[in-house]
Order: sequence, then C-alpha cells, then structure tokens
Amino acid sequence: MTSLTVQPQQKRKLTEKQQLFLDELLHNGGHVRNALLSAGYKEQSRSWLTRSLRNEIIERTRSLLATSSVKAANRIIEGLDADGTVPLNQMDMRLKTAEAVLDRVGLGKKQQVEMEGHVMHGIVMLPSKDKPKEIVIDEETV
Repeated sequence: MTSLTVQPQQKRKLTEKQQLFLDELLHNGGHVRNALLSAGYKEQSRSWLTRSLRNEIIERTRSLLATSSVKAANRIIEGLDADGTVPLNQMDMRLKTAEAVLDRVGLGKKQQVEMEGHVMHGIVMLPSKDKPKEIVIDEETV
C-alpha cells in the first residue's frame, strides 16, 4: 500500500562556491550580481546558477520570512501602543508591511467563503432503445 503523504526531499549536497553564493545572496539583500562575484562566479553564470539553485533560494527565503514574522508581529503590537510620535503615514506603511509578511508565512488574515446551493433532483425520460411498437387504437394504426 502506498502512502499519500509528502516525503521531504533529500537535501542536495552543495559545493563550497554554491554555499557561499547562497550565503552572500541572503546577506547582501538579494543582489545576485554581488553574490556571484563574492562567491567567485563569472557574471555569465547568473542564469545557470540561479536556475540550478532555485529550490535552495526559495527554501532560504521562506526561512527568512518565517524569522521576520516575529518582527512583523511586534510591529503590529507597537501600532497598538503608538503614542503619536511616529507620523501616521509611516506607521501605516509599517503596519501594511507587517501584515504582508504575516500573510506570506500563513499567520495573516484568513478568508472563508460560504457557499450555499440548492440541488434540484429531476427525472429525465429517455426513449426506449427498442424499436417503437405499433400502437393500434380502434383499428387505426398509429
């Protein structure tokens, strides 16, 4: 019997240069060119390298967002305790950013859609598969 649960993928063994590229990419704020050069790659390797490390980049980005979710939650709490020293438009921008981070990690607003429907059951009469029989009514053929 096969299991339908998703098995985590085995982590791929990365070279030192690939590891250094990923570390630099997250450390420098996502500047791919700078990360390439810091790791010792040529600029022409950009598309090949980012394609080959796509899953690792996504995994590390998710991790970064999860870590930032604590800071985002604290920003929302700070908004509750705001004393007016931070300008309203700046506070609004911080609040929206915090909400966006929490939404992306799954801690934000949840939408529920309520659907209601009425099902009407009917009967459909189909013609017989046999040849139609002749019906005789008062000696007339129909």
